[in-house]
Amino acid sequence: MKVATFLIFLPLFLFANPVINHWVAYSPSYNWQPGLVAESSLVWQDLRTLSWHNFVGIATYGTLDSLHRVARYAKRLGFSEVIVGIWIDSNMVNNREGIKWAISAQNFADAYCVGNEVLFFHRLPPSINDTNYLRWAMDTIRQVTRKPVTTAEHWKVYDSLPYRDWLLRNCDFLFPIINPTDNGIRDPSLGARWVKGKFDSLRMIAGQKPVRIREAGWPTNSESLHHRVWANEIYQDLFFRSLDSLFAESLPFCFFFEAFDQFWKRGGTQPYWGLFDSTRHAKLFAGRLGINWEDKRRGEKRNWKTMVIRRLTQEQFPIFDASGRKINLPKFLSPGIYLFYNEKDRSWQKFIILS
Repeated sequence: MKVATFLIFLPLFLFANPVINHWVAYSPSYNWQPGLVAESSLVWQDLRTLSWHNFVGIATYGTLDSLHRVARYAKRLGFSEVIVGIWIDSNMVNNREGIKWAISAQNFADAYCVGNEVLFFHRLPPSINDTNYLRWAMDTIRQVTRKPVTTAEHWKVYDSLPYRDWLLRNCDFLFPIINPTDNGIRDPSLGARWVKGKFDSLRMIAGQKPVRIREAGWPTNSESLHHRVWANEIYQDLFFRSLDSLFAESLPFCFFFEAFDQFWKRGGTQPYWGLFDSTRHAKLFAGRLGINWEDKRRGEKRNWKTMVIRRLTQEQFPIFDASGRKINLPKFLSPGIYLFYNEKDRSWQKFIILS
């Protein structure tokens, strides 16, 4: 019970922030990886976790592996925006299949992103004109769905020739990737200001065309020991809190990178960019966001307190008050800070009721 008492008496401001809606880049949690079918239950629980933490918009990366269903599930859970991503690389068969599945999700898609750093990393074979291929794919989706279509590129590609003018002509909105640590910036506050500066610069280049950030993130670990000085949860928390402050009312323009750690990635910081780990446990910043317990399934909004009670009773978790005493469920409805012990995860988890 000492653990419970220690957590309870930490200052309230460490746990409670004003509710801020966020947008996030999404790939499924453990144990999905490219080439494996993303199980419906996995995707559904991923999206519920994000919804509970006040994420209201997502941008995906692909539609293969049954990921075309993500947009439908997200809309059922009440997400206000879904940008459906289509992965484009040297596999022409998969590219066409991905486009087909993306079009099948048009009733649930608000926009489309065809390819991720295709030009920057030269993902297409040398024998294929990359811009012509991308234009064909983008026009195909645009003509069928009548939805906005773009592609996502490293910020440098928008900032200089030879691709800048092509992107301005062919994208309905610009979708740059702006990750400070990939550009040698190791201070999170400076990194957030750098992201905002690049965003403002690209808006000037774009003129009347909208600019939205496809990725802005900070890793929390690294396979290289010396990187862990700056690749950690504290720095990630500082980075995203700084972005919240800098973007203020324009947060819909920025998709935080990324939802969950991707265990299958290899090298340096690559597996560790999630706001949640690969098993959906919130890291420091996500843990500050608070829980939105409105049940958004089928568009029905239910009392969030009822959702807390229902979930805890179903899981049979004991609940404790600030003095460490086990309490009954009616008392749990009162404002205050509460803990329950999750037997499955062998961990203490907190809830805060402000009113």
